[in-house]
Amino acid sequence: MVKRTYTRAQVKELLSALERQCREAMALAKTAEADASKHSFGAYRAFRDKVGEFQALVILIEGRLRSVAEGRVEDLRSEFERLDALMLSVLVRASMRFFFVLSANPILPMGAREIFVSELRSLHDAHEKLRRPNYADKIVADLERDLDTASLILEEIIDKAPGMLSFTGNRDGS
Repeated sequence: MVKRTYTRAQVKELLSALERQCREAMALAKTAEADASKHSFGAYRAFRDKVGEFQALVILIEGRLRSVAEGRVEDLRSEFERLDALMLSVLVRASMRFFFVLSANPILPMGAREIFVSELRSLHDAHEKLRRPNYADKIVADLERDLDTASLILEEIIDKAPGMLSFTGNRDGS
């Protein structure tokens, strides 16, 4: 089987799309934070959907970077890692702010369980990515602290609703 190769131009085009996704996610993050105080997950779901699109594009680009026909890819890889680290920062900060607003609410909106299960996984994945040596110089200084803060706030919210994360299959926690 012949392995498909890609040109630098093709990868650069995907990196441009990745940058657009990042900008769109930043705008959605601001809206999500404002809507959290209205007991709504709609804007946060839109933000998370955009992050999901970004992550799918990340997977595609990682494969293309390994299959560039021309020799030099260090600059493309560096730009890719910069954008990925930027999105990681946006994700962690948006999550932290959204969770902080929610932590003040005594009653959680419908759909909270699904959101928090996904968020626990996402925060774990973000923490793992932070440990990669190639991301060390691209991560903003306070990001790890913000990630820990987001995790603590999420744990506080979960503690408010003890049956929320029942994994027995019953929604009522029994």
